[in-house]
This record gives sequence, C-alpha cells and structure tokens, in this order.
Amino acid sequence: MDLAIIGAGPTGLEAAARADRARLEAVLFDAGTVADHVRAWGWLRLFSPFEWNAGPAGLELLRGRGVGLPAGEALLTGAEFRTHYLLPLAAALRPRVEVREGARVRDVARADRLKGEALGEAARADQPFRLLVEENGAETEVFARAVFDCSGTYGRPNWAGPGGTPAVGERSARAAIEYHVPDALGARRERYAARRTLLLGSGHSAASTAGALASLARAVPGTRFTWATRESHRLPLRPIADDPLPERVKLTRRANAVAAEPPPGCEWLPRSRLLAVAHTQPQGFEVDLEIAGTVRHDRFDRIVANVGYEPDDRLYRQLQVHACYASLGPMGISAALLDARGASGDARADCCIDEGTLGPETLRNPEPGFFILGAKSFGKNAAFLMRTGYEQVADAFSLLGRSAPRATRAG
Repeated sequence: MDLAIIGAGPTGLEAAARADRARLEAVLFDAGTVADHVRAWGWLRLFSPFEWNAGPAGLELLRGRGVGLPAGEALLTGAEFRTHYLLPLAAALRPRVEVREGARVRDVARADRLKGEALGEAARADQPFRLLVEENGAETEVFARAVFDCSGTYGRPNWAGPGGTPAVGERSARAAIEYHVPDALGARRERYAARRTLLLGSGHSAASTAGALASLARAVPGTRFTWATRESHRLPLRPIADDPLPERVKLTRRANAVAAEPPPGCEWLPRSRLLAVAHTQPQGFEVDLEIAGTVRHDRFDRIVANVGYEPDDRLYRQLQVHACYASLGPMGISAALLDARGASGDARADCCIDEGTLGPETLRNPEPGFFILGAKSFGKNAAFLMRTGYEQVADAFSLLGRSAPRATRAG
C-alpha cells in the first residue's frame, strides 16, 4: 500500500482525491461513516463560502463526473456541505480508492523499528508503517509506505475545569455534559426550553450556543442561562480586525450583544471558572463557580462546555513526532502559527491564516512519511480553516514527491 489516510472528513477526502490523481494505491479509514463529524454539527451554517471549503482535487474529480455543485459564494449548513459535496466526493472515490468505514485505526508504528531507534534518520523509512485496525470486532494489520493522519479533534473535547484539567466531579458527570454545540433551536430544543443552562467557553462555538440560548430565552418563558468565560475582557469575543468573513463578524457582534444585554434572568460572568460539578439526576447539576475570586454554589438543569478540543496523540505514540508543548500539534506548524501571531498577539492570526503562511516544510516530522493534516495539525489552536487543510494536503504530496512511495495502482 502506498498511502494510508486516517479520517474521512474534508481533509481526508481531499487527500484521497489527490492520491487518486497521483495514481497511488491508497486506503481511507474512518471509525464511523464518511464526514460523521460534519453530520454532527449539520444544522450550523459555515461562515466561510463554499469555494473556501471545497478542495481543488475534490472539485476536479466531481466536475469531471458532471456532478452539480453549490455556487462558490454559497454559505452552506454542515448538512448541506456534507450532502452536496462530501458524500458525492466519497461516492466518486469508492471505485478508485478503498474507503473503509467503521474501521478504527488503533495504532500506527514502524513495522520493525521501535520509537527510539534510528532517531531522526531517513533510514526509518526503510520499514513500512504498520497500522492496527479494528473493524467489525476483529483486528487486522495494514502496511503502508506513508500515512496521513486527518482524524481531527472533534471527538476529543477539552475538560472544562481549571487549567484545562477536569473540575472536581467532572469525570463522573462527563456523559451528562454537552461538549459540542447543541441544536438548541431545533432537534435539542426540548432539552433547553424552560430550563436553566450553564454555558462555559468564549470561542465561536460558545458564541453560537449563546445566540441560540438567547433566542430561546426570548421565545420560551422560564428559559435562562449563565454564560461563564475565563477572560476579563470587556466583551467575551474580540472582533478580528478587517475580518474577511462577514458571517463571522455577525456571529461575534451577536454574541457580544447577548453578553452586554442578556435576556431577563440570564447573565454573562467574566473571570469565571468551573471548580466542581455533581450530576444529581433527575434534578440536574450542582456546581461551584469561582467568579472574580469568589466561589458561588449554584444549580443548573443543563451544562454546555464549549471549551475547545485537543488532538488524540495515542495513535502515534510509537512514532517520532515532535509535538508542541503548548498546543500539542506538530512543532513545525505550531511554530509557524506562533510566528504568524507575532509579538503583538494579533487576534487575526488566531482565526484566519493567510494563504501560503505555513508551507510544506512546517509539515515535516522527525518520522519520514508521516504527516498530521487538517484540524489535528493545529492541536488546541482553534484557528483552523478547511482551505488550510487542503493546502496542507497539496504540500504533503509535494514532500512525498521528493522521497515518494512510487505510484503502483494499475489502470
């Protein structure tokens, strides 16, 4: 096998399309189904246009098959993006690339080299990668000359307690806490209508939840929420100077307006931390919040912790991957992001990396032929945009071309 791709989301599908174009023998693994994570937030509308969210190789393949595509400027929901782009792309790839759904890659290592052997040497590439794959309750092994880890971070939410660790009791309550953006105005409306919710977080995910809860509070009597954020800024979200995405500007303004003037019975609490939580079914949650240095005991029916995500590095523990001490992403990309941010801490670099800022060399790991691409490559940094993942795919193939597995697929 020339190339194994882990994760059938937007970046993984683009990598598979590139592999098809290069006539490489490739296999695409996903623990669930194609674009599962996009399906999970399908009611949310992307604040970037379709032309930013579709990959060049994917578009080329679909246009070559005469598939009708959304307009470039269209702002799609996740469900629309999955239905009109990702699923057709997977269907177009299936006769040409092996797509294995329900196949979880448990471990990746060299077939016959330990983590500490041939440190940083190109000779490690003499041994193929061995992937241990769990599928239908059984384990098999797959060997590949190169591996792209495009598995993302959505399945690994951060803890909500102090310093990114679990609050007291959070481990026990984790299954009852919502760590993703809930569809509070749609499928999950009954969970939040006429209930009191604690919302934790200050990014765009939390902003989306705050806007939905505010609309619900104005529409349904008895709906209340407390929005707790760690920072002591005047407003929860800092606007991005000259933001090129109008929908993101609207989201930021809407969330800041909710914080400035919450609906009756609702509140925004800056300088707040979750210290302890106990899930007391069916009553809800008992929590301890520290607010500007003072501890408040409170009770809520629901908790939404939109506190970000982090990469799962257990997959490549036996490989020589240089991870950033701050973001847990690969060091090359993390250093480039830090450099783009600059000494001033410009918020723009946190949310929209200009095209060409990263470059192929940032993708290199000490482990030859192993690349972490897509949202996972940014680690805990939430700045990732899909088009950045597509640029990474092109860069990774350019690196493979210099020391590439040869194209072996017949036909």
